Amino acid sequence: MGLGGVTQLAPNFSFYELVRTSHRELLDVNAELGLDHMEELTALAEMLQAVRDRFRSPVFVHSGFRCQALNEAVGGSVYSQHVKGEAADFHVLDVPLERVFDWVRLESGLPYGQLILEGIRNGEPTWIHMSLGEPWRKESKSRQAMTWDKTNGYRRV
Repeated sequence: MGLGGVTQLAPNFSFYELVRTSHRELLDVNAELGLDHMEELTALAEMLQAVRDRFRSPVFVHSGFRCQALNEAVGGSVYSQHVKGEAADFHVLDVPLERVFDWVRLESGLPYGQLILEGIRNGEPTWIHMSLGEPWRKESKSRQAMTWDKTNGYRRV
């Protein structure tokens, strides 16, 4: 199995895309530990593929799997689904985040766990966080759509 982007998890998503990081000192260990989460990462890639297919535009993954050390380095939650390979932060090229967010939560039928508009810069969200729902998350943690900002924190929509 290649770690250089060769192993495809979905037609337009490779294993490498879902484990890469700008923290170069953690790239190799993150990729190695990501191998333990292939089932989850494949399910996540399939959901991202549905988004790409719907909008017919590239999906850029900001963050996918994070080993514990990487999650700590980026200030991630200790409960983050990223450490289980169950979440990705992304945006779609040239498509407003709100449009993607609304399609996923209202029309797509995707089995997401949490869908969050976040990554606020200059008062605007910069990515969408999408995590796996059932069977990886209990029903109570599935289909939660939220926004996040520094002033109000998380708010359900």
